[in-house]
Amino acid sequence: QYIIDSHSLSLCKKGVRIVNCARGGVINEDDLLAALKTGHVAGASLDTFEVEPPVEGSLELRMHKNVIVSPHLGASTSDAQERVAKQIAENMSDIMDGGAFVGVVNAPDLGAVNKTPHIIPYVLLAEKMGSLQAQLLSKSKIHAISIYLSGKDIADTKLTDVIKAAVLKGALSVLSEENITYVNAVSKAEELGLKLNVNLSEATDRGSGYQNLMTVDVEVEGALNMIRTVEGTVFGHNDIRITGIDGFEIDIPHGENVVLFNNQDKPGSLRRVADKFAAHNVNISHFSLGRSAKKTLAMGAFVLDTPASSDVLKQVADLAELTNVTQVQFSTVVDPIFRARTAAINVSGLSKPLQKTRNPEFSSGPCKKRPGHSLAALRTDCLGRSHRSKLGKARLKRAIDDTKRILGIPSDYLVGLVPASDTGAYEMAMWSMLGERPVDACHWESFGKGWMTDTVKHLGLKDSREIKAEYGVLPDLTQTNPDHDILFTFNGTTSGVRVPDLNWIKDDRKGLTFNDATSAAFAMDIDWKKADVSTYSWQKVLGGEGAHGMLILSPRAVARLESYVPPNRPLPKIFRLTKKVDGVLKVDRNIFKGDTINTPSMLCVEDYIDALEWADSVGGLHGLIKRSTDNLSVLEKFVEQNDWINFLAKDKATRSSTSVCLTLKLEKDQVKKFIALLEAEGVAYDIGAYREAPDGLRIWCGATVDKEDLEALLPWLNWAYETVVDTPVSSAK
Repeated sequence: QYIIDSHSLSLCKKGVRIVNCARGGVINEDDLLAALKTGHVAGASLDTFEVEPPVEGSLELRMHKNVIVSPHLGASTSDAQERVAKQIAENMSDIMDGGAFVGVVNAPDLGAVNKTPHIIPYVLLAEKMGSLQAQLLSKSKIHAISIYLSGKDIADTKLTDVIKAAVLKGALSVLSEENITYVNAVSKAEELGLKLNVNLSEATDRGSGYQNLMTVDVEVEGALNMIRTVEGTVFGHNDIRITGIDGFEIDIPHGENVVLFNNQDKPGSLRRVADKFAAHNVNISHFSLGRSAKKTLAMGAFVLDTPASSDVLKQVADLAELTNVTQVQFSTVVDPIFRARTAAINVSGLSKPLQKTRNPEFSSGPCKKRPGHSLAALRTDCLGRSHRSKLGKARLKRAIDDTKRILGIPSDYLVGLVPASDTGAYEMAMWSMLGERPVDACHWESFGKGWMTDTVKHLGLKDSREIKAEYGVLPDLTQTNPDHDILFTFNGTTSGVRVPDLNWIKDDRKGLTFNDATSAAFAMDIDWKKADVSTYSWQKVLGGEGAHGMLILSPRAVARLESYVPPNRPLPKIFRLTKKVDGVLKVDRNIFKGDTINTPSMLCVEDYIDALEWADSVGGLHGLIKRSTDNLSVLEKFVEQNDWINFLAKDKATRSSTSVCLTLKLEKDQVKKFIALLEAEGVAYDIGAYREAPDGLRIWCGATVDKEDLEALLPWLNWAYETVVDTPVSSAK
């Protein structure tokens, strides 16, 4: 304000001329008039004033002989009007074609929804929640509305205006006779004096069970502390659900007609309600019941195929154990703005899916964090403390003990935390134990082949056999000699081919078996009695951090370490598992109690313990395996339905449920474009095949990946294929 005043004018040359076609208030009008009178300002041209329309106070300035006054209507020339009309037409055309909302000044940024189409179901949910709140009000008047958006998919400041407009559209469409739209909803609310606020949180309540949760609180006018709460979320692609009303956990899916009521929580109440509907041929499509903490009062919700008549509702309301019987009806009309968005047709005529994955992380290492992971949830009291302190050792031992318990490792086996991830753990075992017997190195993908290379070229063990197969198949493992040491990978991370079991390993073997289980541990059943040495890393199935490996030793492996020292093979400190006690070589068992060889990251340790706690929460090993196999089933069904995609694993029995490898009927450059398209859309990251594997996809399906994200990914796979070949998918197997 007053950028130009007596001081700034005094700094100008005498005879300066002032032109203001910007905004009123930029010039101190009294100071300008004084400068005109003295002649310091030779003239002024003004088309805007501090007070509009101009008032008596500015009359002397406007009438001054050296002042030219014009209306603030620069856009009213013929040329300007033509350009404005053209721009409006282009903007409207772009909006209806699914483009950006440019130049809209009285509406939320609906273009933000177009850029993040997975949010559309939440916008429709918000409208439904607003409508529900209004219909439950009876004769009360809304004083204020509070919206809480929790979860990283919806807690986005770019989307808050749209969600706010949707809630208001739903509520005011019930309360007002006017036509309420996303454009006018906010202004109508302001006219009514409604108070409105939106709160964002990237994390939902850890106990809620939902990745994203929307809460709408309505405060009633004139009633002290009278606040009604409605909660909702979206399952899968677009399954809109009301999940809570006034503290009652309830599940209301999509439906136009819902009857809600409170009832005494005792047997027989719900049957009597259902009988009333049945007697009048009103079909029930869904029912949900929420109970109070004291289990004395409940809330029921019947979703009906057709509306219940007033006579039926009266009969239901007359039941002695029921109160607050209310029928709620939801409109199925979708706003034209969102109808345009859902069309989502691009210039080549190929349909881009509406729903995006909530989490696009499908990397095969490091792998996705567990659902709901948060650094804020990790313990930090051991950070900045020595790993050899009492606290540090206790946390390391906790990690080891929980690992043994969850994996069902025999009590006489040793489990230790060692450096350098799975590679460090496996090579530590190889360098410390191999050489006493001939070696059978079994491999069918790159990492197993690497162990063979280590054996022959680096350890120089000439008495070694290579039992191999190409990508996609297993070698004949029955060729292994039980008198030899046997190297193998339980699950081929780069080929998607696993061993179905360990029955080919003899119980009376004389050699040791070395099991690289890095992408199998916590996802597949491992017969530990058949595995003498097993290794894995935190950053695979449980989504932990890299650089830390786990080493599992059977009593037979311990006996080898204590009876055999490889000749002429110096071991670096981080490989040394033994020490002499009273002149006798013994395994250093402190390593397997948390006294690590080198310094681990205690933050990573806490992250691993957090993952183990989550594993317990989903049912332990059984629950983890089920989540992984359920994820694989999603892709199996998709592959069955489409002839352009196949599993790299030729035999279903050897198909990995974690690192799922797929081949495509595309050329090499097309595969690269396919992968790049999905990454650019933000629906799938790091899904390209391993560099030494056949061209294709490698999609991680371990337990930390949610099945819903894989289901959301499938339409995008079809879209990417269509886009690359420019031909709609029509043929099926």
